Amino acid sequence: MNERPNGNVRKKQVRNKSRRNKNGSNILIYTFLTITLISVMVVLSLTVFFKASEINVVGLGERYSKADIISAAGLNIGDNLFLTDSDDVERSIEKKLPYIIDAQLSKKFPSTFKLTVKETEPDRIYGVGKDMYALCKGEKVLEIIDEYISSYTYYDIPVKEAKAGENIAIDNEISEIYNELEKAISESKLNNITAISFKNKVDIKLIFDNRLLLEIGTTENIKEKLATASEVIDRVMSKHGDEVEGSINLKYLVDNNTETYFTQEPISDFNIIPETDTNTENLIDSQ
Repeated sequence: MNERPNGNVRKKQVRNKSRRNKNGSNILIYTFLTITLISVMVVLSLTVFFKASEINVVGLGERYSKADIISAAGLNIGDNLFLTDSDDVERSIEKKLPYIIDAQLSKKFPSTFKLTVKETEPDRIYGVGKDMYALCKGEKVLEIIDEYISSYTYYDIPVKEAKAGENIAIDNEISEIYNELEKAISESKLNNITAISFKNKVDIKLIFDNRLLLEIGTTENIKEKLATASEVIDRVMSKHGDEVEGSINLKYLVDNNTETYFTQEPISDFNIIPETDTNTENLIDSQ
């Protein structure tokens, strides 16, 4: 037979239940207040606090001023540090100011933007239609130029699109030829290639020191062709003098063929010399 709880027991159970309900209500209240406080702080951070009162620029060169950098960044005093997207700011600077090769935005709380920029210089020129574009080593287009600068390498290759502030666009096949050529040239002894010209993969031509045209043909045996070119150039200059102009045909250095030919004739910085048979001599027969 079950015994019924006495009055004191029932009162104690009621008090415990009431205490639990009260504790539960307090937790809900505290949770609500905490969420509300956090929300208020977030809103204040995005609207009232952390507004820029200072914009610093580090790494200025001679081409752009502090005002140029800040304007290209799109930053203003009063901009919120939290709401400002660093990637957008950096891309904007590098696109609007082509000679800025690298831009970094850092935020110093509570109220400072810091822009760190790095300028570049051109080291190559691309002929695109009737225009010439100056580019830096990373293939970023810097600007259209009016005159060829002989200290820069000139590229006469097919280009899909060239826009200042963006990398030059070439198709995949041309890009593969270009990369293979660049690698082979960098690994060769030919450290004064002043022009690279090709419209397709079978008609590659280089100009050495603005005066000797190297007819490469294809990239087949490219390392051997460039090594042979270095030897032939030494022989040509030894025989005809350091100011000699002409062309060296290396396109037949494939399938165990070892013949190369030199033709003495004038060439310019830009033009591919005309094909001619005059004054041609077989210079070397490689062992």
